[in-house]
Amino acid sequence: MFPPLVRAHQRIVRLVAAAFALAAATSASATTASAQNPDLALSQAERDSILAHYKNRFPIWGRKAIERGFDLPRPFGISLNGVYATQNIDITSLGLSTGSDPTVPVEFIKFGEVTAPIFTPNARLDLWVLPFLNVYTFGGKAWISTDVNLTDPVAFGTKVDQTGVYGGVGVTGTMGIKHNWLAFDVNWAWTDAEKLSELVNTRIFGIRYGRAQKLSGTQRLALWIGAMKQTLNSTTNGSINLDEVISGGGGGSGSALEDYKDSAWYQALPPAQKKVVDQIVDRILGIDPSNVTINYSLDKATKDPWNMLLGASYDWSKSWQGRIESGFIGRKQVLVQINYRLNW
Repeated sequence: MFPPLVRAHQRIVRLVAAAFALAAATSASATTASAQNPDLALSQAERDSILAHYKNRFPIWGRKAIERGFDLPRPFGISLNGVYATQNIDITSLGLSTGSDPTVPVEFIKFGEVTAPIFTPNARLDLWVLPFLNVYTFGGKAWISTDVNLTDPVAFGTKVDQTGVYGGVGVTGTMGIKHNWLAFDVNWAWTDAEKLSELVNTRIFGIRYGRAQKLSGTQRLALWIGAMKQTLNSTTNGSINLDEVISGGGGGSGSALEDYKDSAWYQALPPAQKKVVDQIVDRILGIDPSNVTINYSLDKATKDPWNMLLGASYDWSKSWQGRIESGFIGRKQVLVQINYRLNW
């Protein structure tokens, strides 16, 4: 067997899997939007009362919307979110090389299930620019526990914990369909993981269909079903020092490498892949691994880019709202949100 090379692959994939976990956290930033239900239309007396003291800059055309009976939310919101999520990840087109050589595909490393559980809190600021259009920005910190399983040339699993920070922007559009509402949401996020050298770019698209009901006074209850798709930059290239994947100098690894050419997995490799393995072994034997660089490239994708959503929100007043949303089929997640809204 060739444990140092396997551990090199193992570490690379752990880092990439962590990036997926962080990307999943951005789904917590979608805005809850509801278009006007005719049952919730303002009476003429309510319209006159609101317009008598209406001084908001936003949303644009807000006064005209109120004149037509629309019961608008306060335009500026501050939200705190907490989310737990987990999803499976596919890793393909893995390549390795050493020094200045270009990466060469290595097909003898096979991966089983790769999962990325995450917990993250984040904060979001949003503004209703138009009665039907909301824009927002968000940022947060994530704690990730990534589980990786290799099946060939050796079978074993590993787990790594790390943190990361992220930020992004998004937009939500909403429209009414008779007594129900339809909302479309898209956001873009940039994640800086603790053990990744480059940012991970993510796009989340969501669609929600639901209905809001008046309870009493300004209290409202909304229920919805929806779907969400996650897309991110697919190709990752980078380099790591060999001393990050093995401990000690080359001499300590020699005994593990003496018979690697006699192994079945090595004999089955094509010449180009054997050359990559031989280069790494030559650099390990008798050399300080801190002076050895391993280059890598790979493609990554969520195993299930789409998942379903079920959610509910409750407005205690014009100022305070609570929200809970769960994801299932594909990525699994639970979101809890508290939102405070202001006039502006």
